[in-house]
Amino acid sequence: MWSMLHTVFATYNGTTYSLTDFVNALSPSNPHYIAALAVAGLTFAIGFIEYIYSFLLVNREKKSPYNVLMHTFYFAIDSMGIFVFALASHATGGFWVFTAASIAEVVWTLFEIYNLVLCIYVERVDIWGSAVTVAQAWWKVLGWLLVMIPTVNLFRVFMNDPAMLKWYIFTNILMGIMPGLYWEKRGTRLGASWGLAIVICVGTINSFLLTNMWATISSYFSIQNNPWFYVVGVVAIFFSIRAFWVLHKLPAKPKTMPNGKKTIW
Repeated sequence: MWSMLHTVFATYNGTTYSLTDFVNALSPSNPHYIAALAVAGLTFAIGFIEYIYSFLLVNREKKSPYNVLMHTFYFAIDSMGIFVFALASHATGGFWVFTAASIAEVVWTLFEIYNLVLCIYVERVDIWGSAVTVAQAWWKVLGWLLVMIPTVNLFRVFMNDPAMLKWYIFTNILMGIMPGLYWEKRGTRLGASWGLAIVICVGTINSFLLTNMWATISSYFSIQNNPWFYVVGVVAIFFSIRAFWVLHKLPAKPKTMPNGKKTIW
């Protein structure tokens, strides 16, 4: 019994991965280079699509699929990633994956800034109530950024996370779990979407297949070395599937908004 408990709770099989793992996995010298690159590309593409859906839904339906704390959390992580990947590129002699990832993080951060601005100017009353002014909403958003930015940077150090992989899986866990719960709490399909629910579910499953991007890059994330990674994955996948049940229960959204814009399926 003690051996089993040791295996589950006290075995660490290493504490992290290295920048070299990225270089080895995503260089043409790797015989599985194409497969590794395809999985990584799909993972990044899904992340972009999830955020594109967000500002499309706010612009069309005046509601975001994600709450303001998710936006500030993602801003903190992705703005950190700009510098982490730029420094990783410098440390590895300009390895193209790190350079491309740093540029991608700039784009993601701009997406998040745009969504936070929409929280203030479009969703303000829904989020904070009519008593909160635009200026007060700005201060609330800035306050949360003040909390999130140093916190995620501190935890990156605590987690010994040289190239964001550990933080990235947390972003995907959060994406799998939180939107459906948020839609359920609001009680409306406005700001939610069947198409987005599909993208989130596919993205969450993709993150926890045995061939996921993390395990492809480093054995640290394999099921043998890190079983809790996959336990959390089962939970995240469950909630991403549950979001379909939530949408099914909610009243159907109108086909067009009062301003004439079509709603998003």
